[in-house]
Amino acid sequence: MKKKETAVLVTLCAVVVGSLGNMENVQAFAENEKVLEIEKTQEPLCICVEEENETMIRQVVTAWQKMYDGEQVELIVIPSGEKVSKQKVQEIQKTIALGGGPDVFLMESPNPAWSEPKTVLFSDPEKEMKQGTFLSLEPYLEYFDTELLEERILTAGRIQEEQMVLPMAYDYFLYAFDTEDLPQNTELPRTWEELMGREEKAIRQTVGQRIGIQFSDTFGKLADYESGELLLSESQLKEALNEAVELESASLKMDWKIGDTGVVSLNTIEEIAGEKTAHTLFALPNREGGVTANIMLYAGGNKNTKQPKKVVSFLRLLYSEEILSGKGIAIDGRMEGSGVKFPQGVSIYKKDLEKRIRSLSKEDQEQMRKVQEKITTVRFYSELDGKWNALLMEYGTQPDKEQRSMIVETAMQEWKNSVKK
Repeated sequence: MKKKETAVLVTLCAVVVGSLGNMENVQAFAENEKVLEIEKTQEPLCICVEEENETMIRQVVTAWQKMYDGEQVELIVIPSGEKVSKQKVQEIQKTIALGGGPDVFLMESPNPAWSEPKTVLFSDPEKEMKQGTFLSLEPYLEYFDTELLEERILTAGRIQEEQMVLPMAYDYFLYAFDTEDLPQNTELPRTWEELMGREEKAIRQTVGQRIGIQFSDTFGKLADYESGELLLSESQLKEALNEAVELESASLKMDWKIGDTGVVSLNTIEEIAGEKTAHTLFALPNREGGVTANIMLYAGGNKNTKQPKKVVSFLRLLYSEEILSGKGIAIDGRMEGSGVKFPQGVSIYKKDLEKRIRSLSKEDQEQMRKVQEKITTVRFYSELDGKWNALLMEYGTQPDKEQRSMIVETAMQEWKNSVKK
C-alpha cells in the first residue's frame, strides 16, 4: 500500500463555516495535513459498539467532539449476554436492511473460544464485505497513515481490491512452556506434520487437550468469498479430523504432569514476564506451515450512511498514532483519548506488540518476533470457526465410519451453500 500522510485527518465544522473548535490544537495536531470538509448536517454521528468496548470508545468520542466543535454523537451499545445481545442485534439488523442503521461500527468477530456465548452484529465479516454491507474506504485512504499499521493485518479488511473495514486487534494461539519441562525438546514443531509426530509429551498433551477449540486454526483461510468457494475438499477435511481426533485421544491417555506450562495469548503474553525460568514459545502451526492470525475487533462504516466524511474523520482519529499509541491528543490542557486500549488481542498498531513484550526476557522477545514472522494467514473469526470446532466434537464421538462420512458430507454441503449466498 502506498505511503500516506501522517497525523490525524482534519475536518471542518459542519455548523458554522470557518469555525473550528480548538483551532490552535487542531492545527498543531494536524500540521501540513490535508483537510476533508465534513457534511453540514444536523444528524449526529451514530456509532455502534459492544458493551465491552463502550468505555474506550467514549474516550475517542470525547476527543473527536472537542476537535470538531461539539459535533453530536449517538452511541448504540450492544449489551453483553446471549439473550439481550441477540435482541439488540436483531433490532439493528432490521434498520440496516431498511436502508438505515448506525454510521460507524466497532465490532467484535465471533470468537469460538468465548467462555460466555453472545450474538455479534456480523457473524461472518468477510461475507458482509463481499455483500457490500460496509462503506468502501478506498476513496479516503489518502487520509489515513497506513504506515503506522501492520500491513498483513490491514489487508484482511480488503475485498476486490477495496478496503472495506479496518482491523483493530488480532490474536493467535500461543504456547509458553517452561523449557525444563521439555526434556526431549530439540526443535519446535514448525508444521502440522511435525506437531503430529512430536514425541515430547508436554507438547502433545497440551495441544491435544485444546484442539477442540483450536481446530479451525489448524487451517489457513477457510473460504474465498469472492469466488464463493470453500478452500478445503471433503477428503482433506476428513484427514484433518482424523488427525485431530488421534491427537486428542492420545493426549488423554498421557500422564505427563505439567507444571507452569500452558497456553497464553497475545493479549496475556505479559503473564510470563519477570520470571527467571527459561521459556519455549511457539504458536499452533497451520497446515501450510505458518501461523493463522484471527481478527478479533474491527471498524468500518455503513454503506447506508448519509455522512460518509464524518465517518471517515472519526475512523481516522480512531486509527491515528495518538490514539493507538495511548498518548492521546492535547486539547484544552487535557490529553484526550490517552490510555485507550481495547481488551481483545494486540492492536494493528505496529509498535503495540513490541510494547507488550518489552517486559519479557530477551530470549522470549526474540522467540515472539520469530513467531510473528510466521503469520501466513490473516482472517476474521466467523461462525464457520465455531461450526468446524463443533464438527470435530461430533466426529470424535461417532465410532461408525459410515456415520462419520455422512456427518462430514452434510456439513460440507451446508457450508458450501452458506459461502455462496
